[in-house]
Amino acid sequence: IRATNPCGEQPLPPYGACLLGSINLAKLVHDPFTDKASMNGTVLDETVKTAVRMLDSVIDVSLFPLEEQQKEAFLKRRMGIGVTGVADMLFMMQYAYGSPEAAGWLDEVMERIAITAYRESIELAKELGPCPATRLNKNREAFVQSGFMQNMPEDVIEGVLEHGIRNALLLSIAPTGTISMYAGNVSSGIEPIFAPSYKRKVTQK
Repeated sequence: IRATNPCGEQPLPPYGACLLGSINLAKLVHDPFTDKASMNGTVLDETVKTAVRMLDSVIDVSLFPLEEQQKEAFLKRRMGIGVTGVADMLFMMQYAYGSPEAAGWLDEVMERIAITAYRESIELAKELGPCPATRLNKNREAFVQSGFMQNMPEDVIEGVLEHGIRNALLLSIAPTGTISMYAGNVSSGIEPIFAPSYKRKVTQK
C-alpha cells in the first residue's frame, strides 16, 4: 500500500521521511499594530539559514526504522522549512487576512525564505558536499530544469550547476497545529485564526 498519512499533508515518495521546521513570522515584526510596523528581513534571513543547517544535521543523527528510509533520506536530504504565525503577522502589520495586499506581502516573504534557503543549501554543498541526488552533472542539469527552479535567481541556478545542492527539497507549508501552540499559541501555519479562544483535548490511553 502506497499512500500519504491519514491527513495527507505531505505526499512523499516510497520510504520518504518528513522532516519539518517552522519559522514563527509573528516574532519578526517590529512595532506591531502601528503604522511603523515592519519585518526584520535580516533576522528572517539568519533564521532561515540556521534552519537549513539545523535540519540538515538532523538527517545525520536520525534513527530510521527501515534501511530503505535511511537510503531515501540520505539520497535527497529532504527537509521542509515552513512558517507559522502568518495570520498574527498580518494583523500586526495591519493587513487584512486574505486581502490582495496581504497576499502580495506574503509573496515577498515566502520568496525571500525560498531563495535564502536554496542559497544556504548551496553553501552547505560547498562545505560538506552535495546530496547524492545532485552529485552528477547530468542530475544537476535536470534539477535546474524543474519549474520551481526556473523561477530562481541566476546565481542560485549557477550555484547548483557548479556545486550541486545539499538538500534536493527544502520547503513545505505544514499546518503546524501543535507547533503553533509551542511557539506561543500563535496562529497555525498560513491559516486564519479560526477562534479567539479554544480548548484542545488530548486523549491518552
